Amino acid sequence: MAQNLDKYRVRILCEDKNHYDFMRSFLIMQGIKNSRKFDSITLPEGAQSGEQYVRDRFIDEYRKYARSHENKILVVVQDIDKDWRTPENAKSDFSKLVQEDNPSPKNATDKLLFVFPKKNIETWLVWLAQDVKSDTIDKSKDYKHSRNQMTPALAGKKAGKLYTESRTNPAMCVNAPRSLVFACMEFESLCSMI
Repeated sequence: MAQNLDKYRVRILCEDKNHYDFMRSFLIMQGIKNSRKFDSITLPEGAQSGEQYVRDRFIDEYRKYARSHENKILVVVQDIDKDWRTPENAKSDFSKLVQEDNPSPKNATDKLLFVFPKKNIETWLVWLAQDVKSDTIDKSKDYKHSRNQMTPALAGKKAGKLYTESRTNPAMCVNAPRSLVFACMEFESLCSMI
């Protein structure tokens, strides 16, 4: 699977540099080795809400992707700030945006990867920094300024390694944040069509 990914160009639509660095490192661990194959569509610092920025830019990015998606992957990373929302809700919202923009069905071969960290990406960074992976992470707490986290790039590598190892030993992810498990399932689904 990993050897097939290197032919793709990846556009990452995300809220900030932490999201981009995490996803880029994760995807490099999965086989996209050429660093020039990544494009970042990141919110300019201090411009507006990151969540709103991703939602507002999504349709334009999807249209660009849909025009020539042969060797492209579009990655959408958006934090889930509201306690009641799930990754499934968030993915459904983006699917509805595509339906509203283009009533014809989404192409089954679209290479889209949706990643929705609960609260913020720093929740994953703190969980991945733990030596013993426990379920003690408070997914409602804001870890943006926590000293107990690793860099996004290192966390992306660690998540990539964890994903690879968990494919043969699923018990490794038993205590992982649900939103991280969802992201791994989304990646698995993406890889199954490549």
